[in-house]
Amino acid sequence: MKICFIAPANNYHTKKWTNWFVNRGHEVHVVSFIKDEIEGATVHFLDTGASAEGSDTSKLKYLLSAGKMKRTVNSIKPDIINVHYATSYGAVVALSGLKNYVLSVWGSDVYDFPNKSIFHKLLLEFSLKKAKYLFSTSNAMAEECSKYTNKKFFITPFGVDMELFSPKKRSRDSRDGRFIIGTVKGLRDVYGIQYVLSAASLFSKRCPDANLEIRIAGQGPDEMKYRQLAEQLGISERVKWLGFISQEEAAREWANMDVAVIPSLQESFGVSAVEAQASGTAVIISDVPGLMEATIPGKSSIVVKRKNANDLANAIAYLYRNPNKRKNIGEHGRFFVFNAYEIDACFKRIESKYKQILR
Repeated sequence: MKICFIAPANNYHTKKWTNWFVNRGHEVHVVSFIKDEIEGATVHFLDTGASAEGSDTSKLKYLLSAGKMKRTVNSIKPDIINVHYATSYGAVVALSGLKNYVLSVWGSDVYDFPNKSIFHKLLLEFSLKKAKYLFSTSNAMAEECSKYTNKKFFITPFGVDMELFSPKKRSRDSRDGRFIIGTVKGLRDVYGIQYVLSAASLFSKRCPDANLEIRIAGQGPDEMKYRQLAEQLGISERVKWLGFISQEEAAREWANMDVAVIPSLQESFGVSAVEAQASGTAVIISDVPGLMEATIPGKSSIVVKRKNANDLANAIAYLYRNPNKRKNIGEHGRFFVFNAYEIDACFKRIESKYKQILR
């Protein structure tokens, strides 16, 4: 097949999709508003004059590129067109007049964008209406989309490389005396990093014997605020700020944690929870649908109320005092992810759907 992804070329998930289909022998093109390269694929850069980090007003320039988008895609002559993001890319393609394409919704385009104004809501509805086929990474996000369309969604969860994310990546000596908790997320409030820190502080007071270490990987606009919070809570010496890390480094971090803490306030799909489970690590998540769908609550994860540092601290303390329970949860998580979210199985479902569309 000749596949055309219309998506940001610099995004990790775009690269993941592209690399898989290239390795399967498909010809892949990526049309992007951001200039980047993806090995094995042809990237077509559309310079709109707008920045991905710019304001919504500046991004209106995207909409002026609809004609250029149509000409570029028509020159490729793809068998399958898969647009990623219902807004920006999705809106431009909707305006372009292209037909019979797939639209994949990703998260912020559905949860945040339509709440900004009536214009944003109408633009999302228009984008969903124009797409022939709709993909969602989770049932939870498909349900959220039902506010804006009556169309059915094909579920395409993010798969995980079970060889990369594996208990084999654990390099710690289990007798080192440390109790390591942590997370690998963007440093912004929606991912609940403030609750990780607050819960860690409470846990330290309740279990003063614990040699606690908190490892936080990621970058984002709220990093300085979190560093200041750690100082105020008196735990700054226990926190290791790792910054942005690669997937290989993330796999090692998850595997070397005793407990993965993911108390997001909102998630379209719990990629981090899937990676942590694949690594054989016990997971604590908040009660948001996208995270609960990515685990088996009570079996491969412990669920706490969102925005509740006290509940989170209690769950951490419970797992600290019960190492066998940690081991059991981690084993269940690895087994669950292998059966539900193994990367090849997930992408083969998408490949099969593409073939069905062509037929």
